[in-house]
Amino acid sequence: MNEEAAYLVVEQGPYLHQQYLLNQPAVVIGRGPNNDIVFVDAEVSRQHTRILWEETQGYTLQDLGSTNGTFVNGRRISGTVPLQDGDRVNLGESITLAFHLPQSGTLDEDDTPTGELVVPPPPVHEPVQQPDYAAASPPAAPAQPAYVPPQPPAYTPPVAEHVPAADAPPSRRRFHPALIGCGVVLLLVVLCIATLFFLDAYQNGRLLYCGGLRPFWETILGPFGFAPLCG
Repeated sequence: MNEEAAYLVVEQGPYLHQQYLLNQPAVVIGRGPNNDIVFVDAEVSRQHTRILWEETQGYTLQDLGSTNGTFVNGRRISGTVPLQDGDRVNLGESITLAFHLPQSGTLDEDDTPTGELVVPPPPVHEPVQQPDYAAASPPAAPAQPAYVPPQPPAYTPPVAEHVPAADAPPSRRRFHPALIGCGVVLLLVVLCIATLFFLDAYQNGRLLYCGGLRPFWETILGPFGFAPLCG
């Protein structure tokens, strides 16, 4: 290991302006508590990157498969790249570190690293005070509408079906007694006249008649052998 080690200065992120002396052949940086330099930040992986020192190559930077990447001077690296004095190393988007070699002479006497890795204590998370929900009064329940009983349906009287009246039996024809009496009298008169006619016109067994009704009497009396004669 070289007698005078390089160091890192935090330019962005937690522990601003904090300096870390690289006095080991391998310095691992990450979020896990077992790393050499710890940054408790969501952008930093558990084991994010590693800085190596070799006599032949000097200081090199190696990404350890981080999620948000390791950048040198704005370029994302993969594998191992050499580090030069004044390079800017970014861990994701929230951490920026400045790399300095010991002979750069950029440090003041008061800023000279102590030669040991300075691991800052993990940040103390203050408990978040929960709001007092008990003081808040519950929202008033909405007013319920007054109950209105359902109205019964209006009564509609049933409509009587029209049933046609049965046909009255035909009344028997009734003849007036006066008409019947007149008919009987007329019949008797006719019989009397006919009797007188026959008695007057009857001679020797033959009916003598030459009037206008002779054809009628021939039709009526002919079948019985009493057809009138005109003589």
